[in-house]
Amino acid sequence: MKPVGSSKARNVFILLAIILIAGYFAGCLGRTTIDGEEAIRIARQQIDFVPDHTNAELGRQGFPPKPVWGITFWIEAKDSGDEFERRTAVEVNADTGKTLRIHSDP
Repeated sequence: MKPVGSSKARNVFILLAIILIAGYFAGCLGRTTIDGEEAIRIARQQIDFVPDHTNAELGRQGFPPKPVWGITFWIEAKDSGDEFERRTAVEVNADTGKTLRIHSDP
């Protein structure tokens, strides 16, 4: 008598599930067409000021998740270290290079 849960069909199902999950995450978390420097160059075309600071972060958006660069440009306020004189965030699709959104704090 075989122990419960050791059937060949169950083992094949588990193996197939692992392969599908690994393939899904490899596609979601793998390389992107646009690197951080290129994303910054693309996003810089969308702002109308010279920033003091720039930050780029790669994230995922939507379902299925798509890679998106979030690029933030800012100038610190002269009178307060916690405030911004100017700040703009630009979202860039990491596969196509298309600008998705622009968020500004004048």
